[in-house]
Amino acid sequence: MTDQKFYIFFILLAVAVIVLLVMFIIQRLTIRRRVQRAVENERRRNVGEVRDLNAELHRLMFLYDDLKAAKAIRSADTVDVSGTVDAGSIVMAQKKLEGEKEELELRNRKLWDMSLMIQKEKQHIQLIKNDIEMKHKSITDSIVYAKRIQDAVLPRTDILKDSLSDYFLFWRPKETVSGDFYWMKREGDVLIFTVADCTGHGVPGAFMSMMGVAFLNEICAKIDESIMPSDILEMLRTLVITTLKQDNSNPLEPKDGMDIALCVLNLRTRVLRFSGANNPMYLVRNGVLEEYKAVKNPIGLYPKLKNFETVEIQTQPGDYVYMFSDGYADQFGGNTGKKVTYGRFKNMLVDANNRTSVASEQEKIVGDYLDEWRAGFIQMDDVLVGGYRM
Repeated sequence: MTDQKFYIFFILLAVAVIVLLVMFIIQRLTIRRRVQRAVENERRRNVGEVRDLNAELHRLMFLYDDLKAAKAIRSADTVDVSGTVDAGSIVMAQKKLEGEKEELELRNRKLWDMSLMIQKEKQHIQLIKNDIEMKHKSITDSIVYAKRIQDAVLPRTDILKDSLSDYFLFWRPKETVSGDFYWMKREGDVLIFTVADCTGHGVPGAFMSMMGVAFLNEICAKIDESIMPSDILEMLRTLVITTLKQDNSNPLEPKDGMDIALCVLNLRTRVLRFSGANNPMYLVRNGVLEEYKAVKNPIGLYPKLKNFETVEIQTQPGDYVYMFSDGYADQFGGNTGKKVTYGRFKNMLVDANNRTSVASEQEKIVGDYLDEWRAGFIQMDDVLVGGYRM
C-alpha cells in the first residue's frame, strides 16, 4: 500500500510539473510568434521608408550639383564685354539653392531620426530575443531534467544482459522525452520484457509512459512460472481506464492509452509466452520471420473490448524476438516520400539476421536503414525497436 501511495504521489507530481511546462511552452511560443510578426512588419516598413529617403537624398544631391553648375554658367553669361555682372540673377540662384539646401537638411534630419528609431527598435527586439532565449533555456533544462527522471524510472537493462544471450534496444525519441518505453523484470527463472507505445509523444507521451512503468511495477510485484502475459495486459488496461476515468459518454473524445507487446520467458524450459495489445511480435529463426499477431485492442478504453490472448512458443538457441512501436514503420522518406511500412521493416530485420547475430551490429543496421530512409524528412514519431536473442 505504501508503494502504491508513492506511485500515485509521484504520478500526480509529474502531472503537475508536465502541465505547467506545457502551459509555459505554449504561452512563450505564442508570445514569440507575435513578437516575430510585429518585428518583421516594422522592419519591412522601416526598410521601405529608408529606401525612399535614400532615393530622395540622392535626387537632391544631384539637383544640388546641377544648381551649382548652373550658377557657374549663369555667372559667366551675365558678364558683358565691359566686365559687369547681373546681380539679380545671382541673388535668385542663391535663394533657390538655399531653399533646396533647407529641404535637404530637413530630409537628412528625418532620415537620422528614422535611423535612431530603427536602432531603438533593434535594441528592444534584442532584449525580447534575449528574454525568449533565457526562457527557452529554462524550459529546455527542465525537459532535460524530466528526461533524467524518465530514464531513472525505467528498469536497469542489466536484467536482459544477465538473462539473454544478447539484446539491443534501439530507442530514438522524437523529442527529448518519449512516449515509447521498454520494461523488464526477472524473478527466479521467469523473465518479463516488453515494448510499449503510449498515446502521443513528447511531454504528454512521457507522462503516459511513466504511468505505464509504475503500473507494471505494481502488477508484477510478485511473479512466478504460472503468470500469463494476457493477465498482465488485462490488469494494466483496468488500471489505465480507472486512473484516467475513461468512459464512453463521448465517443468522439480521444482515449489515451498505449499499445504494447509483452513476453514472459521461462529461462529453464525456454518457453516464451506472448500477448499483445495492437502491437505484434516477430520471431526470426534460421532466416525466416514468423509474426505473432496481437489482439486489436489498446491498453485503454475501446468501443468493443476484447480479451487479450496468450501464445506459447518453444524457443530455440539463436532465435531472435523483436518487439517495437509503430514509429519505425510509419516514418516517411525514401525517393517518393512514403512510409517505411511493415513489409520493408520485416525485410530489414531478416536481412540484419542474415548478416549478423550480434545484437549491437543489428542495432546499427536498424539505425542506418532508418537514417537513410528518412534522409531530409522530419522524424514523425518516437521510435523503439527491441531485439532479444534467445
